[in-house]
Parts: sequence; C-alpha cells; structure tokens
Amino acid sequence: MTDKTFYTIYSAALESTDRDAFASDWSLSSCFPEASDALKNFEICGHIWDLAHLTVADVRAHTGLTQAAFSTRFCIPLRTLQNWEYRSCPPYIVLMLAHLTGMTDAI
Repeated sequence: MTDKTFYTIYSAALESTDRDAFASDWSLSSCFPEASDALKNFEICGHIWDLAHLTVADVRAHTGLTQAAFSTRFCIPLRTLQNWEYRSCPPYIVLMLAHLTGMTDAI
C-alpha cells in the first residue's frame, strides 16, 4: 500500500464511526486492485480504522510503560503526555506514536 493510499483511507477513517461499515466500503474501493483479496482488504481497512481511533493512552498501554517511562522513552514532557491522555491529541501525533511502537506493522 502506498503512503498516499494509506493517507486517503486513514483520513476517511477519522470521520467514520462504524468500523465494519467503513472497512466493508473501503475494502471494495478503487484503492485496491480488482484482483485483490476482499477479505484481506477488509482486514487492512479495519486495522486502519482502529489506528485512526486510537488514543495516546491506547498506544502507551500497548507498550506496557507507565506515563513517566513513556514520556522519557519518547522525550515528551510528562505534563504534555498527561494532557494528551486526558484531553486530546492531534491524530497525526497518535499515528506517529503508534508507528514508533510497532502498531502499524500489520499494514
């Protein structure tokens, strides 16, 4: 999958509230070659939807690190990490952290 295709699907996933409907619609889209495996495409689109709906707390939980250890590991001020976990964080930062922690490897 190209970066442009990922970006297109990820951007749409940010706006979608229904994972299965999203994955079903996008797995049949022109983003995938006609001869590709629809079930595999569904799984990929579902995984992208999951990534789009992660929180920083989800990413940190995936690593098993405490807030203090996570903030040290990624050079993020602890207060900033706490703000991201308890309030909001831009989706691009969540995606970058997910990528750095290996959560995007399945795509």
